[in-house]
Amino acid sequence: MKYEIDKQKDKTIFKLKEKSLGQDISSDLKTELIFLQKEISNQFIIDLGDVTRCDSSGLSCLLLAERIEREKGAKLILQGLNKNVIDLLKLARLDRVFNIDGK
Repeated sequence: MKYEIDKQKDKTIFKLKEKSLGQDISSDLKTELIFLQKEISNQFIIDLGDVTRCDSSGLSCLLLAERIEREKGAKLILQGLNKNVIDLLKLARLDRVFNIDGK
């Protein structure tokens, strides 16, 4: 799994450098998100600009990240979503759960 982490003063951006957010990387991604989110206290952003496909395992990763932020009293932001991922979020009615940058 390829990704970049950009830690800034007021926010941390996790950029997933994969075309597909699915079962093949979901276990590793969940582990990484749990450890990363425990160590940061600023705004957490997941950048999915490279992702063109997402399945239910990918949605599970995003929901885990959202729950961790909510438990900290913060809000997860998703950015760079392509139309396929936005359509999946809408179909699953998760567009109401996530703060989607640019929406």
